[in-house]
Amino acid sequence: MLSRRELLPFTMALLPLRAAASNRKVLFLCMDGCDPRYLANSDIPNLKRMMREGMYKEGRSMMPSVTNVNNASIATMTFPREHGITANYYFDRATKQATYMESPDFLLRPTIFEKARASGYRTAFVSSKDKLRELIGRQADLTVSAERAPAELEAIAGPRADVYSPELNYWSFRCAAHFLRSGYNVVFLSTTDYMMHTYAPEEEPSQRHMHQVDTLLGHIVADHPSIEIYMTADHGMNAKTKAIDLTRLLAGEGIDAVTVSVAKDRYVKHHKTLGGASYVYVNASRQLARAAALLRQHASAEEVLSNSDASQRFQLMPDRIGDLMVLARESYVYGELDNVEEEIQLRSHGSLHETKVPILCYGRKVDPSQYEYNLDITRRFDWDG
Repeated sequence: MLSRRELLPFTMALLPLRAAASNRKVLFLCMDGCDPRYLANSDIPNLKRMMREGMYKEGRSMMPSVTNVNNASIATMTFPREHGITANYYFDRATKQATYMESPDFLLRPTIFEKARASGYRTAFVSSKDKLRELIGRQADLTVSAERAPAELEAIAGPRADVYSPELNYWSFRCAAHFLRSGYNVVFLSTTDYMMHTYAPEEEPSQRHMHQVDTLLGHIVADHPSIEIYMTADHGMNAKTKAIDLTRLLAGEGIDAVTVSVAKDRYVKHHKTLGGASYVYVNASRQLARAAALLRQHASAEEVLSNSDASQRFQLMPDRIGDLMVLARESYVYGELDNVEEEIQLRSHGSLHETKVPILCYGRKVDPSQYEYNLDITRRFDWDG
């Protein structure tokens, strides 16, 4: 149950807006896992119209191509080297402790919500996943997650939906639409990628999900004909057929190491914590070169980067990644297994092969050449109107 203070913003306006801000409605939308192929394969008339009338292109996500890294980049308008989120999961070499990278204490830069408030906007953050509400929502005027939907919003957005269902995203869209009608003029909406993990772009359930998302987005545009919509994705998605446990692999060669799948989070049903890149912490420095050589020879590895090379190439914070970063080939993933190698059938992300993302800017003319990365939807935003 929400407190009176928490419930109040659902139903009444806050402080007066500045003139420039009061004339705008803005929706930042991160469609989790929305590889451009999902748009190409679905009946999405509203989005297709926005793509024609606005600016649409395919850009790149941050690496590793996972949810926390990319949502943090979009929310803070900065690269991982600055905001400090380098995976979904974090191993602290000093303490030998590992934890989910969800606490806002990990986040080292302010978010768009602080920037928006300083510019006179009222802000709301709606996330399908509760972990993002925790990680990046602290500075918003109002923040909710569909995963822990407040009972007070059920009459507006519907009953709480199962986290492993398409309805979770539909709830989030209805909630965002309500906030846009209720005095909030900047709303950041981040969805969940359960459907993308479960179905390929050409499969009917996936197409049905995207069509319903398109319908709900169309309702928002109908409510606010002059709305600005800035849409992207945190990563793409691919089918995976082989999984490798790098800790077991190295141990079999006498190398003591800790390996961390960049995709590991609490949503086990999505990807079984298996992802397309892994950080490797070698406990004895004398074994580092040998470990790197062994990993480079393995069939799963597309590239094996040193800490320095990985941090420079992907703009990662060097103190929050391993001695090595292993990038998997398209059909492989890394994580914790019962064996060194296992045959699998799942859809996941984290590698270079899932960095292609859509970028859509609708309702305001922008320079396409300024939009290369998904974070550019916020980094290039003109707060002065």
